Amino acid sequence: MKSTFAFALLVSAATATSAFAQIQPAAQPAILDAEPAAAVAAVSAEGVLPSNTDVVLRLTDMLSTRTNRTGDTFPLTVVSDVLVDGRVVIPSGTRAVGQVTWRTGRGGFGKSGKMEIALRCIELNGQRIPVTGFHRQEGDGNTAGTIGATLAAGVIGGMLVHGSHARIPAGREFTVRTVDAIPVTLGEGRLAAIAVSYRPTAFGTDLGRRRDAQATAPRCGNGNRAAQSRREARLARECREQLRSNQT
Repeated sequence: MKSTFAFALLVSAATATSAFAQIQPAAQPAILDAEPAAAVAAVSAEGVLPSNTDVVLRLTDMLSTRTNRTGDTFPLTVVSDVLVDGRVVIPSGTRAVGQVTWRTGRGGFGKSGKMEIALRCIELNGQRIPVTGFHRQEGDGNTAGTIGATLAAGVIGGMLVHGSHARIPAGREFTVRTVDAIPVTLGEGRLAAIAVSYRPTAFGTDLGRRRDAQATAPRCGNGNRAAQSRREARLARECREQLRSNQT
């Protein structure tokens, strides 16, 4: 009787163990979970285009104080590919935008036209990447020499000599610098894409003559520019007095 009861208990335990084994799911190998992440890492990686990266831009059309006014924008193009780890982030030929921030037309007595421009941004895939760059252009002029000649010989035919307009020819190249550190996604090919997380800094829109432009402008041969301006103003007054005297 006891042996029969023990045999029944053994059969019952074996049956329960078999049923429990069928209910438990099979363990999944850990390597299967690691494979998708490894595949993603092989396809792309992250990089950064540093701030203050030099970019060379080429002017598309001529600028002149004759035709351009303060506030006018104008197109440029990127000259060479901009790279991160050998991959192209900003391709050559990409459009860029500049703006005339200040200009004066040519004047009488040989006074030349002057113009200042700011390079504002690069336009790439619907984003405006801010850059920084500045240029000042002056036309040829010799105010003191022209006034001196007028005083000596009088006004020929009732006409005064004017200075020339400031011109920046098409094809002129400018080196600008990027403002932001730009995150990029590096793919398997030659191209890289700007990361979707990038939020560009707003580029400048200020107009008017730069306060430091006077300091960066070349010195005149006969002293500093302030002294030259005073001399030109004095000669202009003398010229006007001479003209009134000739008319009477």
